Amino acid sequence: MMMAHDSTPGRSDLAAETIDAVRLALLQFVETPSDGEPLRRALDAMAAEAHAKSILPEQLLIILKDVWYALPNVASMRDPAEQSRLLRQVVTICIKEYFGN
Repeated sequence: MMMAHDSTPGRSDLAAETIDAVRLALLQFVETPSDGEPLRRALDAMAAEAHAKSILPEQLLIILKDVWYALPNVASMRDPAEQSRLLRQVVTICIKEYFGN
């Protein structure tokens, strides 16, 4: 059976610097959730790059969640409800930045 080539943009289409900035901002956000401004700026830059590279919002969220779940301080969280609450905040900020651009 022949399969169609998947030409959807993926993680490699975002600059490593963008992913690194988001990773650092997420680390800071998990430690200090009350200060979401650095995260908002990092996600704004990621969303702008995603627009420029025609990356769809759902693809961007997959990338974001991959980065999120790879963070050691997320993996070591003892309260799954808190982890989910923080992730919902992160996703909400990302969506706002993506559609705000």
